[in-house]
Amino acid sequence: MRTRVAVIVIKDNKILLLRRIKNGKEYYVFPGGGVEGGENLEEAIIRETQEELGLKIKVEKPFFKINNLGRDEFYFLVKEFSGTPKLGGPEKERMNENDQYYPEWKEIRKISELSNLYPEEAKEKLKNFMDKI
Repeated sequence: MRTRVAVIVIKDNKILLLRRIKNGKEYYVFPGGGVEGGENLEEAIIRETQEELGLKIKVEKPFFKINNLGRDEFYFLVKEFSGTPKLGGPEKERMNENDQYYPEWKEIRKISELSNLYPEEAKEKLKNFMDKI
C-alpha cells in the first residue's frame, strides 16, 4: 500500500476539508493522496494540494502521522497558500452522481462536532493540537 499524505490548510480559524458524497453516504476527509515514486513527503503534499485543490502551498511543518487501515499517513500544516480552492485532478475526473467531492471551509473550533470526519484518529489528533495552531 502506498504511503498517503494529507494537508491541514488553516485560514481565518477555518480548516479546508473535502466533503464527499459516495454511494449515498456523506462525509468529510482531509485533502491529500498517495506519494509517487521518487517523491519525498513534502513534494507529494505540494503536488497533491495543487492537483486536488488548485492551491500553491508553503508547508509550515509536518504535523502528525497516523496508521490508517495499515497505511502510514503523514499530515502537514499549511497556513500560507495562494489560489482559491477548486476541485481538480483525478477527483474531478472521476466525479459522478455516486462519487462527488466538494472543497469546504469549516470552523476549526467545530471540528469535534463533525461526526462524519475521517479518519477518526486524525480528527482526534487535530482536536488535541488545536491550541498550537
